[in-house]
Amino acid sequence: MTNPSFDKSQNVFRLRPQVVMEGFEDGALVLRLKDRHLLELNPTAGCILEFTNGKRDAAQVAVLLHESFQVTQEQALQEVLLLYEQLSTQDIVEITKPGQGTKENTTVDDKLNASSHYIINPDVGLREEDEDGGLLFNPDTNQVKVINTTGLFIWKKCDGKQNLTEIITAMQDAFEDVPADQITEDVNEFFEGMVSAGFIGIVEESEEEK
Repeated sequence: MTNPSFDKSQNVFRLRPQVVMEGFEDGALVLRLKDRHLLELNPTAGCILEFTNGKRDAAQVAVLLHESFQVTQEQALQEVLLLYEQLSTQDIVEITKPGQGTKENTTVDDKLNASSHYIINPDVGLREEDEDGGLLFNPDTNQVKVINTTGLFIWKKCDGKQNLTEIITAMQDAFEDVPADQITEDVNEFFEGMVSAGFIGIVEESEEEK
C-alpha cells in the first residue's frame, strides 16, 4: 500500500506571488498582499518557509529542518507537511510541481568551499537601514530578509571576484573584536542561507582558474 505521507513529501511548494515574508531570529512575519493579512510564524515555521524555494520538495525541506532543529526526520516531515497544508488553505503557499521534486542536494555544504566566488542575485533589491544593516527583497520568491551590520558587510563583498577565504579575511580585519572562529562560522552560515534562498549565487571556477 502506498504511504500517503510519502506521496505528499514529493510535492514542491513556493510562496504565492502576492505573499511577502520577512524572517527574524524568533520567527517570521508573512504578509498576504491581496488583503493585507499579516500572519506571525514561530521559528520552526519560519525556517520551513526560508527553505521553501519552489525547487525543493517537502522531503528535502524536512531534511534541512531536521539538521537545523535536531528533531527526528519523521517529526520534521510531519511538521513540514502540516504547515504546508495549513498555509495552502490560507493562500500563502502553492504547489508548483506535484510529485516531481528535484534531485538537488538537500544542503549547499558541498558547494561552499574556500575557493568559491560569490555574487549577489542582480534581481534582489537592497534597502540600507543606516548602520544597522538593511532589508533584502527577492522578487523571484517574494522573500524579504533582514540583515545586520555584518550581513551587510558580507553582502557588499559578493561581487563575484572574492572567494570565501578572502571575504572571511576581510571580515576579520573589519571586526577585530570578534573571534576568528566565530567570524568563519557566521560567514559560512550567512552564505548557506543566502545561497539556499536564491539571494546569492556561486560562481563556478573555470578549468583555467583551477
